[in-house]
Amino acid sequence: MKKLILAAFMLVSVSAMALASSTTVQHSAQASGNGRHISASQVPAPVMASFNSLYPNATNVSWEVQKEHGAIVYQASFQQNGKCFKAKFSADGTFLSQKRITC
Repeated sequence: MKKLILAAFMLVSVSAMALASSTTVQHSAQASGNGRHISASQVPAPVMASFNSLYPNATNVSWEVQKEHGAIVYQASFQQNGKCFKAKFSADGTFLSQKRITC
């Protein structure tokens, strides 16, 4: 029972943080296609930590925030080892997907 209450509390906390982050980002971001370009300083710390852990040698990183299926998603476009990629993360830093793109 304690684990269930703790899990519910954590879910509510993460949701509240994501909502607060998405509100700030929506007002300060520039429109671009499906998402909005944002600066690296506007990317939540858990997203940035996850990205830096997975892609420590990434260069030319740019960020977008978008809504997918009602959830806020952060997308990084970057180069690594001479190849271009896009990676998506949920607001809590969970890695969602990666795809190679044309440079």
